[in-house]
Amino acid sequence: MQRRLVKLIITLAVAACGIGFLVYSSIGHTQYYKTVDELMASPMDSVGKTGRVHGYVESGSIEERIIQQKTVRTFVLENKGKRIMVRHEGPAPDTFKDKSEVVARGKVIEKNGEYSLQATEIMAKCPSKYQGVPVDKELAKSSDKRVFDY
Repeated sequence: MQRRLVKLIITLAVAACGIGFLVYSSIGHTQYYKTVDELMASPMDSVGKTGRVHGYVESGSIEERIIQQKTVRTFVLENKGKRIMVRHEGPAPDTFKDKSEVVARGKVIEKNGEYSLQATEIMAKCPSKYQGVPVDKELAKSSDKRVFDY
């Protein structure tokens, strides 16, 4: 009986340590993003800090150059009338284009009163690519009938 109790206590202690470790490690790596308008409401609070910024690529703002065998791009992220210039080196996602929804990870920099984001990573979303096709309601009603009669 006492041996069972010891095994139970050890098992519970190991389980509690495992759960505690998972909670501790996930809290340390959680990063939320700010939208461009939230960031630009008080940009000085974010200068020098690394974070994620969400917005939409302004049409015609993407400029790409090859500098020392690296692709360097600048573009403007916009949200609710607020804008920030983003500079990024490296490959871009296939879905990165004008008007695409983007989350850029990097450091906010202030130079001559202008704020920009030095991005180390950009993630572009394309929700229209993953939305379902409109359904023909008449066709859907007719397909509810059994196709196979046994």
